[in-house]
Amino acid sequence: MVDFGSAAHGDYFSITDTYDPLSNRRAFYDASYVLPPAMLESYVEKWPTPRPENLLYMLRSGMMGWTTIMLDTTVWTPQQHQAARQAIALYKERLRPLIRDAFLYHVSARPDGVHWDGMEYWDPARRKGVVFAFRGIVPDEAEHRFVLAGLIAGKLYRLHCEDGSAPDRDVSGRELMGRGLKIHLQNPLSSELVFVEEAESKQKGRGWDAEWEIVNER
Repeated sequence: MVDFGSAAHGDYFSITDTYDPLSNRRAFYDASYVLPPAMLESYVEKWPTPRPENLLYMLRSGMMGWTTIMLDTTVWTPQQHQAARQAIALYKERLRPLIRDAFLYHVSARPDGVHWDGMEYWDPARRKGVVFAFRGIVPDEAEHRFVLAGLIAGKLYRLHCEDGSAPDRDVSGRELMGRGLKIHLQNPLSSELVFVEEAESKQKGRGWDAEWEIVNER
């Protein structure tokens, strides 16, 4: 049972008995409102992956918390093995520290598999985070904006798209929390990881007290 009584005695929960990508994201979306993301286990089971982006969509749908691969990987092609190897290495090195320590923000409606959905991790101590973005099946929704949270309006943030869907760029916290983070994905049932990190450079004419200055200008 996924409840506070069980949480007092266990290390993690299997949060759903259905393991397709949409079910994993829905279960994580719901359970992460009340329980630590690092305790929420998702099983990744066999799912149709005819295109390379479908494999990453499947894996990442189970990588927002505690992930377990529950499928026969011997049937994967060499290209799929390489893609999965890179995705798992990234999960271990960069995603797990955020899952363990960062704040989690629900930056979309509950996943329905039709439209876009996403989740944001932001660690103010490390001044970095990541946005998990998933595109649904609607053929004419190639772009979407996620309104982020937890940033500082007067700071600049460097954005890096793991799959190269857009070049690296610096965007203000004001824009990311106002107009939002725009993501473009060419194909349905695909995904992107957008890493967000506070940029070293400051806005022209502003120093470490940029946010204080902006607030007092209003």
